[in-house]
Amino acid sequence: MIKDVTSIDYWVLIFYIFLILGIGIYFSKFMKGAKQYFTGGNMIPWWVSGISLYMSSFSAWTFTGASGFVYHSGSFGLIYFLTWSLAYFVGYRLTATRWRRSRVISPTQYTSTRYNVTTQQLVSYVVVVSGMLARGLTLTAVSKIISFTLNINLDIVIIVAGLAILAYTFLGGLWAVTITDVVQFIILFVITLLVMPLSLSLIGGFDSFVQNLPPLKLDHVFNNMHYDVHYLIAFTFINMIAGANFNAAQRYYSVKDEKSAKRVGLTCSLLFVTVPLLFGIPPIVAKMMWPDLSALPSFAGTLIPEDLVYISVVLKVIPNGLIGFFLAAMFAATMSTIDTTFNIESSIISKDLYGNWINRDATDKQILKVGKIATLFLGVFTIATALYYARSKLGIFNLMVTFTSLLHMPIAIPMVFGLVFKRLPRWSAVSAILLGLLTSVVAKFLLSYTVGPHVYITIAITFIVLIVAEPLGRLYKRNHLFLVAIVLFSTLILFGSLYFTASWASGIHVFLYVISAVLFAAVLLFFVRLFSLETPEDKMIVEKFFVKLSKPVDVIREVYGAGKKQMSTFPVVGIITFVIGVFVLLLLLTSLTPKESRIIAISGFMLVVIGSSLTYFGNKSEKKFNQKLEKWEGEFK
Repeated sequence: MIKDVTSIDYWVLIFYIFLILGIGIYFSKFMKGAKQYFTGGNMIPWWVSGISLYMSSFSAWTFTGASGFVYHSGSFGLIYFLTWSLAYFVGYRLTATRWRRSRVISPTQYTSTRYNVTTQQLVSYVVVVSGMLARGLTLTAVSKIISFTLNINLDIVIIVAGLAILAYTFLGGLWAVTITDVVQFIILFVITLLVMPLSLSLIGGFDSFVQNLPPLKLDHVFNNMHYDVHYLIAFTFINMIAGANFNAAQRYYSVKDEKSAKRVGLTCSLLFVTVPLLFGIPPIVAKMMWPDLSALPSFAGTLIPEDLVYISVVLKVIPNGLIGFFLAAMFAATMSTIDTTFNIESSIISKDLYGNWINRDATDKQILKVGKIATLFLGVFTIATALYYARSKLGIFNLMVTFTSLLHMPIAIPMVFGLVFKRLPRWSAVSAILLGLLTSVVAKFLLSYTVGPHVYITIAITFIVLIVAEPLGRLYKRNHLFLVAIVLFSTLILFGSLYFTASWASGIHVFLYVISAVLFAAVLLFFVRLFSLETPEDKMIVEKFFVKLSKPVDVIREVYGAGKKQMSTFPVVGIITFVIGVFVLLLLLTSLTPKESRIIAISGFMLVVIGSSLTYFGNKSEKKFNQKLEKWEGEFK
C-alpha cells in the first residue's frame, strides 16, 4: 500500500523552501562583485566544492528518468550508474589543476586567449543555448514527483519551483549555490540511506534481492530508443569529458589552489560510488514488487509511469513528515543542477559576451548587474521549457540522453584538450565544433544511429579535426591542390562509408546527406586556410597561456591578498543541519507507529549529530586556519 501525504509533509516542504531562500538572502550581502558572485572569490572550501560538484552532476532526473531506466533494464542500469565514478575520476585527473591555474571567472573565458575571440563567442552561444534547452528537463523531473505526491497541478508546481530556485541563485551567487548544495547533500544522503534498506525489507532483504535479480541483458529498448553496451561505453566517455570540462570547471577554479581542485574531483568521484546502491536498488525492488505498472491504480493516468517508481517506493516505506523531507531532497537535487547552470551561463553571458564583445570597458559592478539580469532571463526560459517538456511522450530519460549526445561532445572536446595540447592552431576549436555539430546532427537525424555509434562518430570527427588542424595548415602552405584533393577524398570516404551503414527512410534523406557532405568539405577547406595563416605572434600568445598554466597559484598573493578573510562555512552548514535535525525529531510528537517512530528518530539523530560535529570541529578548524592566515598576511605585507 502506498500512503498518502498529510499536512505535515506540506509544512515540512514549505519550511525547507524558506530555509533555502534564507541562505540566499544571507550570502547576498557578501556579493560585492562579479568575482565573488561567480567564483566565490576563489575561497570556496574544497570539501564544499566537491560535494557541490557531486550534487550538481545529477538531479531529480536521477530519481525519475534514470530510475525508470533502471526499473526497465535492471542490472544494465546499475552498470550505467557504476560508470559515473570511474568517468569523473579520469576527468578530474586530466584538467582540475589546469582549470585552477587558468585563473578565470567563467568556463569559456580562457578560450579567447587559448584560441580566439570568435571561439569564445561560439562556445558561449552553444553552451548557453544547449543549457537553456536541457535545463527544463531537471525542473520537469522534480515537478513530476511533487505533483504526483502532493496531487497538485503539474504546471503550477513547475512555475513555483522554478521561481524558488531562481530567487536564491539570483540573490546569493556561487556561495549560496555551494552551501545549499552541501545542506541538500546531507538531507539527501540521510533519506536515501534509509530508503535503500527499507526497500530491501519489502522483498525479504538483500539475499532475496540477489536471488531474484533478473539476468544481465545488454540490449534494451526503452520508450522507443535503443540501448546496448555501446551506450555504456559512449556515456562513460561523455561523463569523463564532463568531469574535465565546463560542467566541473567552476568547482575547480572556485577553490584556493591546485591541491584543493584535485580534492574537489576526488571527492566527487568517490561520492559517485554510492549511486548504484542508493539510487539503483529501490527501482529494481519496485520491478520485483510491481512488474506491471499499468495494472496499479496509483499509476493510472501518468504519461511515463516508470518515472515515478522511486517515489512510489518512498511513499511505501517512510513515514509522513519524512516524506516531506524526501520531497525537499528531490527539490534540493534539482536545485543543485539548475542553480549551477544558472550561475555558469550567467557568467558566460555577462563576462564573455557582454564584457568581451558588447562593452569591453565594463566595470566589475556592470558585469555583476548583467549577470543577475541574465540569471532572471534564464530562469524564466527554464520554466517555459519545463512546461513544454512535461507534455512530451519521449520521457525524461530519453530527452536528457538526446540533448547530451547531440550537443555535448563537439563543445567539450576542444574545451578540454585546449588546456592539454599546445600545438593546436587558434582556429582549430571553431572548426572542430562546427564540424562536430554537423556530424552529430547527420548521425542522429539522417543516419538514425543509436546512442552509442552516434556518440562514437561525433567524438571521432571532433577530435580528429582538432588534432589534424596543425599538420593540415602546414600542408596547405606547401601544396594547395594536393591538400584540397586529400580533404575531398577523405570526405568522400567518410560519408561514403557512413552511407552504407544507414537505412534511408526517403529520398530527401539522401539529398540532405549529400548537401551535408559538401558542406563538411567546404567548411574544412575554409578553415585549413586559416590554420595556415598561424603567425609567430599567435603562437607566442598560446605559449604565454601555457606558461600561466605551468605556474602554481600563489595563494597568499592571488587569493587572500592583504587583509582578506575567508567566509565561515562549517558553522553555517552545521547550524542549518542541526536545525533540520531538530525539526525532524519534533515529528516524534505526531501520531506514528513504533516502526515509523524508529525511522524518524534515526534520521533526526543522524542530522543532529552531523550538524553538531560540523559546528564544533569546524569552529576549531577555522580558528587554526585564521591563525595561519594572520601569519601569511604578515609575510605578505
